[in-house]
Amino acid sequence: MASLKNKAVTSVKLTSISMLVTSVLQIAQLLILGRVLGPEIFGLIAMVQIVIQFSQLFLEMGITDAIIQKEKINKVELSSLYWFSIFVGLVLFVALFLLAPVIALMFNEPSLTSMIQVVGISFIILPFGLQFQTLATKKLEFVQITKNEILATTIGVLLTVYLAAFTTLGAWSLVYGHIVMSLFRSVPWVIAGYRDSATRPQLVFSWSAIKDFVSFGLYRLGSTSINYFTTKIDQMVVGVMLGPVALGYYSMAMNLIMQPVQKLNSMINRVAFPVFSKIQLDQRKLRKTYLLITNMLTSFNAPLLAGVIVLAPYAVPLLLGKDWGESILIIQLLCLYGLFKALGNPSGSLFIAVGKVRWSFYWQLFQLGIIPVVVFLAGLSGEIFVVAIAVGLLRMLLFYVSYFVRIRQIIGDSLRELNISIAKPVIHSFIMMALLYLLNSQLTEVGEVSIIIIDAIIGGLIYGVLMVLNQRELVAEVRGFFRKKTLVKQG
Repeated sequence: MASLKNKAVTSVKLTSISMLVTSVLQIAQLLILGRVLGPEIFGLIAMVQIVIQFSQLFLEMGITDAIIQKEKINKVELSSLYWFSIFVGLVLFVALFLLAPVIALMFNEPSLTSMIQVVGISFIILPFGLQFQTLATKKLEFVQITKNEILATTIGVLLTVYLAAFTTLGAWSLVYGHIVMSLFRSVPWVIAGYRDSATRPQLVFSWSAIKDFVSFGLYRLGSTSINYFTTKIDQMVVGVMLGPVALGYYSMAMNLIMQPVQKLNSMINRVAFPVFSKIQLDQRKLRKTYLLITNMLTSFNAPLLAGVIVLAPYAVPLLLGKDWGESILIIQLLCLYGLFKALGNPSGSLFIAVGKVRWSFYWQLFQLGIIPVVVFLAGLSGEIFVVAIAVGLLRMLLFYVSYFVRIRQIIGDSLRELNISIAKPVIHSFIMMALLYLLNSQLTEVGEVSIIIIDAIIGGLIYGVLMVLNQRELVAEVRGFFRKKTLVKQG
């Protein structure tokens, strides 16, 4: 157990570095593309990103989670899964090439056809290194993972920004940047994987050896695909019903909210999944760890999002320009969505870890029947802010429905503890936000940059004091966590 603690703590530190660097790079790319290209072209980029991200799910097919979840895997299984993954990548490339005109027609943007067809090349490249990265994740070996992610993201972002700023490629900048990033993400893993005899695939293929992995993966694929669809349906509706300019505003707002939130979640969930897997038979430890993760996520996300609400009117014109003024209200409204989206993510790792992948699949089916209807009805208003309000309130409702129908079946009845773990940091964030609004009302002669700096410093101090006074247990847990004393406690 001590070894698991040490590995988990080291993994969190390394993924924290990766998260910080890649978040800064991707947010910088987001802001530069938005400022240089404007809302309409950015809307086209958002459409391409929807296709890329959705296709990525089919590339992995849930098999990466199956490899991590299974305790022991032999050489024949790994080799067969490797060649199967490459075959899936080729099929995905062909499918995108053939379906590109249909997707472009759906968005009423003919220029999307060629962009989707070309970006599909990345799905031929990525499978060659995917399994090697998965095995490294299973072993909690995040040193190389961190290096590779930072390298690939840096090169991809720099190329995308350069092409957008200094050429006339427009939305094509993202396509070329994504392909190059995929290449640099895959090649280092291919080199390392083939050098190591333990991970080097053999020229064998056995369907019987991998059918259980594929079965597990298909349920996981169904769950993640539906989850992605229900997550992105708002952007699809805005793009189809309201056009690329409206999608540009909405997508920019959603990205600015979700980029830091997703990176933080990725950092914690990447480590939470293998840790949950190690303690999957101990309900008490599962409950303690799940509540700790929920409290940590709320304590980080709530003040961050509260700060976004306060600073959006100053930061958006400064960073993106006056053309993006309509996105300010959308950014503020989507903070509710961002918070409860973040809080819902650890449950996915929890259910996969205990082998309840079908539960996640059925839950996603349930959401599939609700979310598109709500978003479509909100889209009929013709107003982006109505969609933002609808998805935020719905995400909050679904979080608690998920607890009652799924989570408590695994960790036991702990609604009171769950509410406390969420309520304290949310209340602290509201206090911080109210005091910052009061402060800003007095800073009428101060420029935007000064207000942002002052609010960041004062807001951090206010929240830090409130946290020390009222969340001493969490402060102690986090301090001990980073001193390699606690993540999953024995006894």
